[in-house]
Amino acid sequence: MAKKVSLNAANAIRGILKNKEELKADLRSEEKDGDRTVYVFDVFFGDAIGTFTIAQENGEIPVAVLNFSMGKIFSKVNDKNIEKLAQYVLDTFL
Repeated sequence: MAKKVSLNAANAIRGILKNKEELKADLRSEEKDGDRTVYVFDVFFGDAIGTFTIAQENGEIPVAVLNFSMGKIFSKVNDKNIEKLAQYVLDTFL
């Protein structure tokens, strides 16, 4: 049975990182524009599905946005742990 994800919690990304072996991601698209590469992943974690958009430029991650279908959106603006999750997804699922 799929794990219930609390997307309203302020530490939702930290919870995903603690259980990252349950995270699945499929690369949907990759676009390169100069030094910047933008990846879009379909992500699955427990009972939640969504889209994870990650921009990588010169080894940095200037943009990381995780949008779950339940209406919760996480970005670098509202969750400092999303960059760690973005790096994990790039390292694991590319």
